[in-house]
Amino acid sequence: METQRPLIREVGETAIDRADLAAVAGRGFLGRLTPDLVEQLVQSSHSALYPVGTVLPPAPQGLGPALVLAGRLRFYLSAPDGRQLTVHYAQPGDIIGTVIRDQSHVTARLEVLQPTTLLHLDDEHVKCLVARNVALANAMLDETLERLRAVYRMLAARAFTSVRVRVARDLVELADMSGGLSRGTHLAVTHQSLADATGTVREVVARAIRDMRHESMIATDVDGITILDPTALKRAAGL
Repeated sequence: METQRPLIREVGETAIDRADLAAVAGRGFLGRLTPDLVEQLVQSSHSALYPVGTVLPPAPQGLGPALVLAGRLRFYLSAPDGRQLTVHYAQPGDIIGTVIRDQSHVTARLEVLQPTTLLHLDDEHVKCLVARNVALANAMLDETLERLRAVYRMLAARAFTSVRVRVARDLVELADMSGGLSRGTHLAVTHQSLADATGTVREVVARAIRDMRHESMIATDVDGITILDPTALKRAAGL
């Protein structure tokens, strides 16, 4: 998939949309920071709006890290045969990207799943701020460790669990991000998107979905999947 050009909305240092920032305060990575530290972090930043389907490198636009103000992205790895494996879903309040410049060896990508607004941070400013602020350095370290643990869990699931379990876990995670796993929760997903998320192919996912539908865990329609039995779905996910 080709990377699409974002619709960029530049903002000055004093013109950042405070409503956007206030809406995500206390969520994700930003929940680790004090309001004063957030104010320092977003200096010299600019925002950009990305449409659904945009695929970005791990450090969007080469501008270093960015805060997710709205929307949802998935961080995924791709194989030469075209298969993909989702490592992480990024939501409002999360931080993505890195201050590391040379990423020529990285095969990971970010795909926009919902219209997304990113607040691109100035990487040199972030590096200077981390160097002199222990609280920010600790928050960055905690975030990195949490992501690393998530990757270990993902790799363990990929190596030791069935496709049925992996699909069920992805459905549970998507439901949790959509307001909570409950009867009637509807997820706008396709067999292909679930295959991309779990590192397999569409035909294998279709069999897993069929089995879960026959067991009345879920219902399917042209718009996606509806959760019917949250308890059974969590049990199928091994949770």
